[in-house]
Amino acid sequence: MNEKRALRLLEEVLEIEAPEARDAFLVKHCFGEPELLNHVRRLLAFSDTRDSPFMTGHRGSLVDLPLPVPARVGPYKVIEEIAQGGMGAVLRAERDDGVFQQTVAIKLIRGGLASDAARARFDEERRILARLNHAGIVRIIDGGEVEQRPWLAMDFIAGEPIDTALDHNAASREERLNAFVRTCEALAYAHRQLVIHADIKPSNVLMDDEGGVHLLDFGISRLIVDIDPIEGGDPYPRTQGYAAPERAAGAAPTIAGDVFSLGMLLLDVLGCPNHAGTKPCLHGTRLPAGVLAGDIAAIAARALAEDPAARYPDVPALIEDLRRMAANQPVAAMGVAGWRYFASKFVRRHSRGLAISAAFGLALLIASTVSTLLYLRAEQARAQADARFLEVRRIAHFMLFDHYDRLADAPGTVDARVQLARAAATYLDALRAVPDAPADMRIETAQGYRRLATIEGFPGTSSLGDPKSARLDLDRAETVLHPVIAEHPSDAAAQEGAGWIANAHWTLGADTSATSRFATEAAAHFRRALAIDPRRTGATLGLLAIESSKGYDLIWSENRPADAIPVLRAALARLRATRFDAEQQRGAQLLELTLLGRIGDALYHAGNIPGSLGLYREERAIVIARLAHARAVPWIDKRGDVAFNIGATLADMPGRATEGLREIEAGEEGILDALAFGPDANIEKRLLVLYNAQATALIALGRPAEAVAASRQSIALRRARLAHDPHDPQRNRDIAVALLSHADVLAKARNKPEACAAARESAAQWLHIRAMGNLGKHDATHGLPDAQALQLRLCG
Repeated sequence: MNEKRALRLLEEVLEIEAPEARDAFLVKHCFGEPELLNHVRRLLAFSDTRDSPFMTGHRGSLVDLPLPVPARVGPYKVIEEIAQGGMGAVLRAERDDGVFQQTVAIKLIRGGLASDAARARFDEERRILARLNHAGIVRIIDGGEVEQRPWLAMDFIAGEPIDTALDHNAASREERLNAFVRTCEALAYAHRQLVIHADIKPSNVLMDDEGGVHLLDFGISRLIVDIDPIEGGDPYPRTQGYAAPERAAGAAPTIAGDVFSLGMLLLDVLGCPNHAGTKPCLHGTRLPAGVLAGDIAAIAARALAEDPAARYPDVPALIEDLRRMAANQPVAAMGVAGWRYFASKFVRRHSRGLAISAAFGLALLIASTVSTLLYLRAEQARAQADARFLEVRRIAHFMLFDHYDRLADAPGTVDARVQLARAAATYLDALRAVPDAPADMRIETAQGYRRLATIEGFPGTSSLGDPKSARLDLDRAETVLHPVIAEHPSDAAAQEGAGWIANAHWTLGADTSATSRFATEAAAHFRRALAIDPRRTGATLGLLAIESSKGYDLIWSENRPADAIPVLRAALARLRATRFDAEQQRGAQLLELTLLGRIGDALYHAGNIPGSLGLYREERAIVIARLAHARAVPWIDKRGDVAFNIGATLADMPGRATEGLREIEAGEEGILDALAFGPDANIEKRLLVLYNAQATALIALGRPAEAVAASRQSIALRRARLAHDPHDPQRNRDIAVALLSHADVLAKARNKPEACAAARESAAQWLHIRAMGNLGKHDATHGLPDAQALQLRLCG
C-alpha cells in the first residue's frame, strides 16, 4: 500500500467538514482498493482526536502536538479558541489594556522565533502585511511574540467560507461570480503591493452577513519560511488540492500560483455538481465533462493550466475575461474562435432586436441575416482590436509602474528607467489616440505621463535631469486629463490626478513667482477629490504635500520663515496621524523627512539655529534607520540632503566647523558611491550642494586652498547643469547662489580678482532671473542685494 498516497488523501478529506461527505469522498477515490480505504479511515478517526498529529492547514504534512493556548496574548485577553491546524491556533480575543475596546482574531503561529534574524524578519514581514489596506483584505493590526511563538492580531470577521455562505444563501450564478470577482480584486490589489497570498482556498475567504468578502492569512507563507524551516522539504506552506502543480515540486509562491488557486476557488464558488456533499471537480480531472461548459469552462481551464505560462498573466486579466463573459463579449480564454462563437455573442447581446426584426417577414429577415453576418465579421475584428488595446494598456502600466518601481530603488538605473519610460510613452501615445477612450483609461494615461515627467527631470527625485522634457510631458498629462474632468467633474480619481499634476508643476517651478498659483490649484483639486470620496488617502497625502510646499514658499519666496513654522508643524502632525494606503506609504515616508527638513530651515532662517539642528538630527536618525534596512536611492538622496543641513549648520556655529566638516564629508562619500553606479541628476545636485558647504567649513577652519578647490567643483557641476537647460529657473538660481558663495571663498583665500569676477557674475545672474520674472521675495531681499554689495566691495 502507498503510504504517501494515504496521507495525501487524508489531507484532502480533512478539508471536507461533513462526516458523510468525507466518507463519500473516500469511497470514490479508494474504489477497488479496500485496504487503502480502511487505512485512511483509521487515520481519519485518529486525526479527529484531540491528540492527533494530523491536524492540517498550511503545513500539509505531519506536525507536532496541539498548540497550548495562553490566557493572554500581548494586550489581548483570549476569549476562546476558534480552531487549530498545522500552522497553529486561531483565537478570538479582546483588547483590555484600557486603551480602547477591540475584538480581534489572533493567529498563534506554530514554531518558535529561535534567532534574532528570524525575529527581525518576522517583524519586517508583519509590517509589510500591515500595509495592505483594502476592504477585501483582513487587516493585520498587531503582532509580537508570546512564549517564544509569533502571533498576529487581525480584524475579527464574523462570517463563513465563501462557498458555504453562497450555498446557504442559495446565491444565483451572477451573485457567485460577483463575489468571486470581488475576491480577485482584493488579491490584485495585494499583488500590486508585491505580496503573494500563496494559500487561497474557501476557508481563507470569508463572506459576512452583508455579502462582503474578506481574504484571510495574506502572505502568511512569507512568515512561516523563516519561523519554521523544514529540513530537506518544501519550505512554503500550502494546501493540497488548491496549490499549483509547480508548488508540489518545491517552487516558491508566485502570482501564477495564486491564479491557479483562484481557478480552484472559482469551481468551489460556482458549486460544482456534488455527490453527498463532495465536489469531484476538485479532484482527479480538473474539469470533468458536464461540470462546466462554454466561456466559464475556458476561463477556469486557463486559470488551471498545468504550465504557469499558459495561465492568465495576472489577476486583472482573469477579471477582465469574467467581465467580458458577463457582458456577452468574446473572452480571451477561448483563443482563436470561429465565426459561430462571435455570432452567438452577437445574438445574445442583441437578441431582442433580432426577435423584433424577425416579425417583419422573410424578406426583411434575409436582409437582416446578410447585414448580421457582415456585422459579425466586424464584431470579430472589433474583439481582436479590443484584445490588442487591453494588451497595450497592460504593457504600458507594467513598464511605467510595476517594473519601473522594481528598478527605482537601485542606484545607477536612471538610464534604464528612462528607456523604459520612453518606450512606455509610445504606448501611451497610442492609448491617447483611441477615440472615445473610457475615463479610467485616460486617467491612467495622464498618470503615466506624470510618471514619465518625474523620471525625466523632477528636482528631489532620481531623474535624468531634463526639466524641459518633464514640462512637455506634464502638458501632455493635462491635455489628456482636463477633458475627463470637464465630462466627469465628480470623478475623484480625475480630481486627484489633476492635483498631482499641478503639484508637479510647483516642483518644477519652485523658487519662482509662479509657484503659489500651482499650489492653490493643486489644493483645490485635492479638496474636490476628498469631498467626493473622503477615503482617498492619495488626495490627503497630496494636500499635505501642498502644505509643505506652502511652507517652502513662505521661507524662500515670501521671506517669512517664522510664519512657515506653524504651517509645517501642523502638516507633520497630520501626516503622522494618518494611516495611508500601501500605495502611498513611500510617499508619506519621504514627505515626513521633507517636512522635518523644512521646519529646520524655517527655524534656521528665523534665527533659531540650535532649534534647527535638533530637527535636522531627527531627520538624520530616520534616514539612517531606513538605510540600514535597504540602501535604496531615495534614502541615499535624503542622507546627502541631511548631511548638508547638519554640516552647514554646525559650520555656522562657533567652534563646531570640524564636526560640520565630518558630517559633510560623510554625506559626500555616500553620494559618490551612488554615482559610481551611473548618472543621476538629483543625486548629482546633492553633491554640488555638499561641495559648497564643504568650502564654507574649510574656510572656517583656516584651510583656504582646499576650500577654493571644493567651491570650484561645485561651480563646475552647476555650470554643466545650466548648459543642459539654460531656461530652467532652478538651475539659474543654483548658479547665482553658488557664485555668491564662491566669491566670498575666493576673497577669504586672498584671490581678489577671481572673487570680483565671481561676485559680478552672481549679480548679473540675479538680474537675469529677475528679468525672467522668477525672482522670489527672499532672493529679492537677500540674493540680489548681497551679490551687488559684494561686487561693490570686491570690485570697487
